[in-house]
Amino acid sequence: MPPLSIRSLLIISILLPLSLIYAVSMLIDIQNSRELALKNVQIELLDLASKRAAQVDIYFSSLAQIPRTLAATLTADKTLDEENFEALLHEVLNEFPRTIGLGIALEPDDSRETKWYVYRNEPGSKEIFSLDPDERAKKDYAERAWYRNPKETGQPVWSEPYFDQGASGLAMLTYSVPIFREGQFVGVVMIDACLSSIQALLTRTPNENVRNYLLSATGNYVIASARWSDWAMKESIFSVAEQYQLPELAEAGHKMLQGQSGILAYDSHVNQNRVWIAYAPLPVTHWTFKVAMDESHVLEPVYASVHHTVLHFLVEIAVIFVVIILVASRITVPIKRLAGFAKKLAVGDFDAQIGDIRFSKEIDQLAHTFDKMVVDLKSNIERRIKEETARQTVEGELQAARSIQASLLPRKFPPFPERREFDLHALNEPVAFIAGDFFDFFFVEPDTQPHTLAIIIADVAGHGIPAALFMAVSRTAIRTFSTPERSPCEVIDQVNRVLRADNDDMMFVTLFYGHYNTETGELTYVNAGHNPPYIARNEGRLEALPATGPLVATFGEASYQERTVCLEPGEVLVTFTDGVTEAHSDLEFEMFGKGRLERLILEVRTESVGSICERIYRAADAFAEHSCQDDVTLLVLRRNDASAGAGGLAQEPEA
Repeated sequence: MPPLSIRSLLIISILLPLSLIYAVSMLIDIQNSRELALKNVQIELLDLASKRAAQVDIYFSSLAQIPRTLAATLTADKTLDEENFEALLHEVLNEFPRTIGLGIALEPDDSRETKWYVYRNEPGSKEIFSLDPDERAKKDYAERAWYRNPKETGQPVWSEPYFDQGASGLAMLTYSVPIFREGQFVGVVMIDACLSSIQALLTRTPNENVRNYLLSATGNYVIASARWSDWAMKESIFSVAEQYQLPELAEAGHKMLQGQSGILAYDSHVNQNRVWIAYAPLPVTHWTFKVAMDESHVLEPVYASVHHTVLHFLVEIAVIFVVIILVASRITVPIKRLAGFAKKLAVGDFDAQIGDIRFSKEIDQLAHTFDKMVVDLKSNIERRIKEETARQTVEGELQAARSIQASLLPRKFPPFPERREFDLHALNEPVAFIAGDFFDFFFVEPDTQPHTLAIIIADVAGHGIPAALFMAVSRTAIRTFSTPERSPCEVIDQVNRVLRADNDDMMFVTLFYGHYNTETGELTYVNAGHNPPYIARNEGRLEALPATGPLVATFGEASYQERTVCLEPGEVLVTFTDGVTEAHSDLEFEMFGKGRLERLILEVRTESVGSICERIYRAADAFAEHSCQDDVTLLVLRRNDASAGAGGLAQEPEA
């Protein structure tokens, strides 16, 4: 094959790299646009599902309040005459036009009437009917689910949706509330609602491509969008998943039954399209609201942008090709020089220069442009190298700062191996290089008061270097003012005045400071706006130690109180910062919370203090998907039975 001409090489050398750059850039933009569109639709669908679930839940909550109020009235007011029940039901039903029917059913008694029911034929109708005498005389309702279930459970019960067997044939559900008098079940109040009352609410959506579904507590479709309306009252999420072979949809159905919310994408076997669904629970009825959207609708703007970009690309390439053809014959000689320069540049010779090419203005400008490009590229590379070096230097300094900060905190565990009357362990995990949290413990006066152990856990506002500096000052101040003659209240009061004096930036710290008597187990403490620690009592309950004063370093005239509690042998004090309870993932906005922490403490309270610290930290870190947003600090103290060594529990290894 003969070598190509310079003209052909020029066309290939410019047009092909330019096309590749355009193509790669376009592919990257397409991918980024696609990912952004899918991320936005996830957020939109989750938000829409949650809002719609809340709207429907409010409707059911207001509906449930009617029989609850009526049942409470019948329970409390014993003067109500049964002869007035029907009039009372008429009056209540008339005030709530969206309700289909309302009734009272007492324990069956052949000597008197025990069932009253009023109803309308359709929602909103002003005409209200009562049961005819033959229906009122029937006593078979005692075995029906709407009566039997609240009687057996003693709790209000929602029925599964059903079709009315009367003339209306409406899709309905029933809510039954038991009536008790003097602790004895006497009957129920029940209300019937028509599902069409919420159908209009579900069809109003800002995006016509979004499909809405309402599922019952057993996973049955109650309401479905127009496209799949035949699912309503016939199919369940599990039958649909089985029919279309969608195990991921069935798994989502189980999560729905557990009251969870979430988002899921799966490949539909119906229209060969990928579908996104989001779901959220309805706490009142334990139902689930689900929204769905085809991925093709999400990506329509992306595809339109791609078509527009490709068209522009083809036009630009065509123009460039014509220009190259026109000028190629005039630059055959200078192009060799440019090709030689390109070869040097390709092998990383950023010192290469073309210089002046006095052939044509365009080629000369191109040569100077290449020279400037190389200079700029070399400058940018050098700048990036300097920036990377500077970044590594800063990181090294931050690592050194963390090492210095860690050296300020006790690191050896167990800290007092010769003291068998208590076990103590703590940990500090910063969210950045350095932390604003800290803990400390020391004997106030080892020689004169060898049984008074000072314990501190604190959380400085913010993160990074400012918080770390304020943390060091706070720790120093506490240690300075912790003397035998000062009570915890006096120590914190003095620390507050010192830190507040020059606190122009209004930094503040929350802290828990206490004096623990290792002989008696008495703990005298001050809680300055900090998360209340817990004492895990031997009988299996938790006792919180609430705040006894405001934040430190903010209010000059702050007043601090102190409290005294006692730890019995085997009982555990667990202190922590808000990095534990406020841990959450980026996608899920639910926090770890006090409830989870309390249950975990009760679960691990008999383990070693080191294990308790680790179990709590690992649980919070896993809940936040290993991306905690705040520093995590824990300090755990257990009082041991002095007569039994270390209380029979495992000793802590040295850190």
